[in-house]
Amino acid sequence: MRRGFTLFEVMMVVSILAIVASVVVPLVGNNEASQLRAAAELLAADIEDIQARALAEPEAPGCILLEPDGSGWRLADVDTPEDPLLDFDGRPLRRSFGSDVLAGCPDLSIRAMDLPQSGLQFNDQGTPMALNAGLVFELEAGDHEGSIKVAVSASTGRVSINRN
Repeated sequence: MRRGFTLFEVMMVVSILAIVASVVVPLVGNNEASQLRAAAELLAADIEDIQARALAEPEAPGCILLEPDGSGWRLADVDTPEDPLLDFDGRPLRRSFGSDVLAGCPDLSIRAMDLPQSGLQFNDQGTPMALNAGLVFELEAGDHEGSIKVAVSASTGRVSINRN
């Protein structure tokens, strides 16, 4: 008997493709704008990954947490936020500027106003939890002259990227 793909499997493949595409951008052009765009695309893909996990496995919610110094973010289990989730290869889903998939983006930083202490989480309907208004992550270049924003709608969970 043939079995189709689950929504979770399809969303994971889409997330992986987005991550791969975001890695190629800094390699092609090594300027500030492409670094910001690549990091924003990866962050958006990670947000959509956490959202897909909440839809597929609501009993095991995940979250996105920022590193306190603004050097990156991680995808973590809500119950053990200090431990990042693992990808399909068993590697931690921890994103640090200047290393691993963000090696081409060494001079960036990230911040988010009004991010709950427990991080960005989604419910089993795919909408963000504990947000009264939309959440905006801001990625900045080292000179603070260039920035890009990744916004998450509080009502729908839709992720958008906005260049300043």
